This record gives sequence, C-alpha cells and structure tokens, in this order.
Amino acid sequence: MTFTARDVALAPLQAEGAVEQIVRRLGEAIGAGVLAPGERLPSELELAAQLGVAPMTLRQALQILRAAGFVETRRGRTGGSFVRDDPPAALVLNGEPPTRSALRELTDWRRAVSGEAAALAAERAGADGREAVTEAAAAAERAVGAFAGFRLADARFHIAVAEASGSRRLVAAETQIQVEIAEMLRVVPGPRLARAVSQASHDPIVAAIAEGDPEAAHAAMERHVEGTYDWIVGLRLGLRA
Repeated sequence: MTFTARDVALAPLQAEGAVEQIVRRLGEAIGAGVLAPGERLPSELELAAQLGVAPMTLRQALQILRAAGFVETRRGRTGGSFVRDDPPAALVLNGEPPTRSALRELTDWRRAVSGEAAALAAERAGADGREAVTEAAAAAERAVGAFAGFRLADARFHIAVAEASGSRRLVAAETQIQVEIAEMLRVVPGPRLARAVSQASHDPIVAAIAEGDPEAAHAAMERHVEGTYDWIVGLRLGLRA
C-alpha cells in the first residue's frame, strides 16, 4: 500500500494535545512543501474527520495557524482555508548559523532515513512511483534559480522518494527531516551554483530507482546527503577549501 506525505500529514491524531499536534502536523507539511502555497485545505468538517478530532479542536488549531501567517480564510462560495502564498519562514536556531555538530547529526540521520528510502524505492516502486520521482526531480531542476522555490521543490523530491518506498514511517521521518533542513538553510541559503550542484546529484538517484538498483540508489542518496553537508559547512561555518 502506498502512503503519501499528504496521508501522513492528515492521518488521525492521538487524543492528547490534539490542537498542538494539528499545528505541528500542518505547519510541518507547509514548511516541507507537502501542502503547497495557495492550496485549499479540505473543509473544516472534512479535515476534522480525516484527523479524527472534533471540529472545535480543528478550528482552534487553524486559528493559531492563521495568527502565525501559515493559512488564511477566504469568504464566499469559493472560500475556505488556504495555505498562504507567502507563508513565513520557520524560526531558525535563534537566528544563529547551525553548528557543525548539529549539522553532522542531522546528516547522519538523513543517511539512514533517506538512504533506506531510496533503496526501498528502487526495490518496490511501480511505474507511478518512479514517474513521480522523475517529475519531482525535473521540478527541482526548473526551480534552481530562486532559493525559496528550489527549497520547496527539493523537499518535494525527497518526499517523493520516501513515498515511492511504500513505508509510512519513512515518509513521516523524511518530512520531518525536510523541515529541519529548511530551518538550517534559512540562514545558509547558498548561491545559485550550490543549488545547481545539489540538484544535479538527484540524477543518479533517479536513474538508480528507475533501474531498480537498491544498492546504487542508496549510495547515490548518501553522496547527495554528504554533498549538502559539505557545502553548508564550507560556505557558512568557515571551512571553505
């Protein structure tokens, strides 16, 4: 069974702390590009039913998200709750650059999660999953020119790989990783060339998944993840060669 990042974001919640869980779940989904700028959310009744919460609980969470600038409400027949076209950037490490140790820890986690997701995608993905990965990579290539657009497209690529793995847990873990990366890159956006190099390293991942080669997919993803670590450290932490 295929689990998408949208399925994970809108899955039923635990009863305790439901308002906070909704805020985090939807906020992370917006930050990772799972819920796109301008996208209309399901109606309050539909969304409450999907999340398994009372409509009042959902309204409280949406109020918080509106106040924080993540969603907006429009009136009229075509109204509803929409992801803002310009949602705020995540709050990042108190505005400070990420430390090398924090980045190393996140990179190690990415190697485990993203590497395994790529390997399983190569092993399990059907034609639709492979096509979704290919299209997501192409979208990232088109978005290289602007940091904000590329960040969302790049996150969407990695989530597409996780979705192709068929593992609900890997989709959830990858989504959270993309949120953490967005937080770090908020102060380390990098030049256009860095984005272009990062995007180009998607190609071996896409090829390995298309060819059904789990070992090559895992290795290509690890190289990509380590490359991201290298340019962030080199550009922002004073270790440029």
